[in-house]
Amino acid sequence: MKKVFLIGTLPNLNDEKNLIEMINHPSIDAYRFNSGVNQLMSIDEIIKILKQIQEVTKKKVWIDLKGRQLRITSWANPTYEAIELNHEIEIEYPAKVLFRDGHTSEIIRCRKNKILLDRSPFHALGKGQSINIKAKSLEIKDYLTEEDKELLRLSEKYGINTFMASFIEEIDDLIEILRINPKAQIISKIETLKGIEFALNELTKINIMVGRDDLYTNLENSYLIIKYLKELIKKDQNAICASKIFTSLERSDEIDLKDYEDLELMYQYGYKTFMLQDDLKGPKLIKALNSWENFKNG
Repeated sequence: MKKVFLIGTLPNLNDEKNLIEMINHPSIDAYRFNSGVNQLMSIDEIIKILKQIQEVTKKKVWIDLKGRQLRITSWANPTYEAIELNHEIEIEYPAKVLFRDGHTSEIIRCRKNKILLDRSPFHALGKGQSINIKAKSLEIKDYLTEEDKELLRLSEKYGINTFMASFIEEIDDLIEILRINPKAQIISKIETLKGIEFALNELTKINIMVGRDDLYTNLENSYLIIKYLKELIKKDQNAICASKIFTSLERSDEIDLKDYEDLELMYQYGYKTFMLQDDLKGPKLIKALNSWENFKNG
């Protein structure tokens, strides 16, 4: 049996059936809470539920801070109006937006946190959708969002001090978190080339998670992700391999051979802890967890 560990991403906290199914499943060793999902709850209510899950299951709950991840705060028809983002940005052209469905649109104008696109994406996208921007140069202003800051403050109050910090790129990102919650235990999510360069610096001592989906998208030469995956696990032997796990379930009800091959390859590189992506629930979650046990026992 392989000595491996699995982190599951909690469904919407209002989805009681699927939430109970996940937290009760013995194959999951810890939980991630995606703060980017709108719960229609106050931060105080959210933290109380996460605290209860942690106490009942005796397993850690990691709060995923969004950091400099770009998200849409106000969607508009690009023909007539600008799209608003959660951060102010500065870019050098050419620049384009990469949407989650794989489509792209060119950015023809940017001012502070607003962008104009040359055309609408294939599917209209609403508030909260995360995006990636590829440009000659890109600067995202500030690190923590206001919601991140409130999560940090209230989590310290309730004694939940475990965080996954998205798009970490420099020591000041971690300092900003610790200034608000000095007790914070932080896993640094590496999702850009700047993040890789920071993580691999010989003076850097951080807990690493490789966000393979965003990292692959953000690399100019995407094939280099293989090289970086090897280097990051050497830097942190406890590094977590995240996203792109059992991706066949996004389009099918069955696990592909390549999903097992991917897990085995990452294991051979040295990764022992893995994290499931969002939106796995019901029969697909059970299929993923049964397949995880096959991998674990194989």
